[in-house]
Amino acid sequence: MNPEEVVISLKEQFFLSPREKQFIDLLIEELKIPKEVIGQALEECLKAVPPEKRRRFPIFRCSKKILEFYKLYARREALQNTLNWKEIFYEKLKKVEVFLNEKPKEPKTEEEAERILRELESKLMKKLWDELPKEEKRKIVKKYEGLRKEDGELFKELVKHELRKIYKIPELSIYVR
Repeated sequence: MNPEEVVISLKEQFFLSPREKQFIDLLIEELKIPKEVIGQALEECLKAVPPEKRRRFPIFRCSKKILEFYKLYARREALQNTLNWKEIFYEKLKKVEVFLNEKPKEPKTEEEAERILRELESKLMKKLWDELPKEEKRKIVKKYEGLRKEDGELFKELVKHELRKIYKIPELSIYVR
């Protein structure tokens, strides 16, 4: 379902506010989340809000739900494509080994491989952020300043996205190609 249509119908308004439009565009263009996923997540999130409060409910507060739906979507897509998790795990490690100071332990299961990659990504992003020149940090923070105060989790995801672009690092997940 189209995210714009979901917001317009559930909030009973005639059009999206510029801020709502900007938020949806950011999710689609920057984070590459499919419109259908955003639409489904917004629908579930907004339906949980009492109808009389929906009109004033800011959709950026649905970002956690949108990210959850996206993770589920990515996992489903990966499983449909007959996932060879070991191969993907080592492929992802190879792309970031130059940034790592340690060699991660050997995963025994698919879930463990995903957990190890997520932990590595977290450490790596912190390290890269610390090493990033102050001017670059200022640019990134300024670009997403409005979201920083409103939604810390989405702000962190966008900062990670910017770091991935700068350092040409893939998302460290066996479910995301």
